[in-house]
Amino acid sequence: MRSGCDRAARVLLLTILLVLSQMLAPALASAQTATLTAADQDLLVRVRQAGLWEMPSGDLARSRADNPLVRQVGMTLMVDHGRLDVAVRDLAAKYNVALPDQPNADQQSWLAEERAAPTSSEFERVFANRLRAAHGVIFSVIAGVRAGTRNDEMRAFADTANQVVLRHITLLESTGLVDYTKLPQPTVNTTAATSASSALDMSAMGIVTTVVLGALLCGATLLLLWLIRNSARRRTRSGDHDAADLEPEDVPAR
Repeated sequence: MRSGCDRAARVLLLTILLVLSQMLAPALASAQTATLTAADQDLLVRVRQAGLWEMPSGDLARSRADNPLVRQVGMTLMVDHGRLDVAVRDLAAKYNVALPDQPNADQQSWLAEERAAPTSSEFERVFANRLRAAHGVIFSVIAGVRAGTRNDEMRAFADTANQVVLRHITLLESTGLVDYTKLPQPTVNTTAATSASSALDMSAMGIVTTVVLGALLCGATLLLLWLIRNSARRRTRSGDHDAADLEPEDVPAR
């Protein structure tokens, strides 16, 4: 009878473990998936695109600006975007993301505007304002990816890019040449609160899944402990019986 109960308990334990593995498999697969979303890929493309014109722009600042602060800002932009470009190309190669290899039409026109500036002071004004506006655009894109990406490498890259862009914005503003009235007005995102609420609010199915997983795990643990304890008891009793069998029989008196 006990042997039958033990077999039933073992079958039940295996069944519970099988169900747990099936329920946990999607979560494990999701955690191990090394893919990029469309937003992740877009960020790589945008950062690469930014470097294609901001590095030449920084180089122009070194030769055309009279203001030493503007020249230093140009050097910093060149160095930082050079490093970001290496990171972007490495990630793009790993995830097979196609990257641009030349500035787009708008960026080419901005570079042409800088080259055509008649004086050093005019160049410095164009340089500071064009780059400040461009950095403001990419800044929000980086923040969106950093907030929502599922990929660990992209999260780390967004962290780095965010620090670099914020540093550039601060440096460009430190020149005193940025015309803030020309920057686009910030918009009110009416979906932000809803999105945050949805992210923090577990669905009914998620709650049920969590409860079921917890119950199965507790049940499997208790059943395993019972099997171990029951097995130990059987070994103890078997040892007692063996010892009794080895005791000498009473010899009758003569």
